[in-house]
Amino acid sequence: MARITSLLFIVPVRDLDRASAFYRAAFELEEVYRNEGIVFVGIPGTEVSMGLLLDPEHAGDGPQNVGLHVDHALDRDEVLRAIEAAGGRVVERGEHAPEVPYALIADPDGNMLEV
Repeated sequence: MARITSLLFIVPVRDLDRASAFYRAAFELEEVYRNEGIVFVGIPGTEVSMGLLLDPEHAGDGPQNVGLHVDHALDRDEVLRAIEAAGGRVVERGEHAPEVPYALIADPDGNMLEV
């Protein structure tokens, strides 16, 4: 069974710097990761974060992605086998960046989630 350490949402924004500044000032979040297309802001001292995705076309549409952050100590292949054994389906595997793996899964109803 996969141990979830946090939930993650990806929100489309028009301007990464402006969005990051807003969430840091309004909610006392801190930047935990940044590249040219996405910034993650999180609760200090936790693994809880929100991704701010540079996507001007969809900005304002609300969260685009729901992610389940899995305990780093768990074997990724075992986690995915457990998901399949429980009735889910692994749709895609990859890396967002080196050493930042992800899997896109479908629950039994076809809802897409990222692990």
